[in-house]
Amino acid sequence: MSSTDTRMEFCSDIDDWWCQLFAMRLGAPLPSERIKLRFIGFVEDRCQEVGSWRINDDDLTCLFSEFIDNLGEW
Repeated sequence: MSSTDTRMEFCSDIDDWWCQLFAMRLGAPLPSERIKLRFIGFVEDRCQEVGSWRINDDDLTCLFSEFIDNLGEW
């Protein structure tokens, strides 16, 4: 598998989690695509910082909370 395939799978996993978060957990419409892409970038940055690209549902939940806090600082 190429690194592009791995990144696409990584982004796809986050996208799936993102959609489930808003549709099933929050029951709210999805934010703009731009916000989702910022979240994916945020997760990628955090994964790079710790040197691991393995993420699970709990990791994404914690990172989402951190992302929201970060949005408040912009």
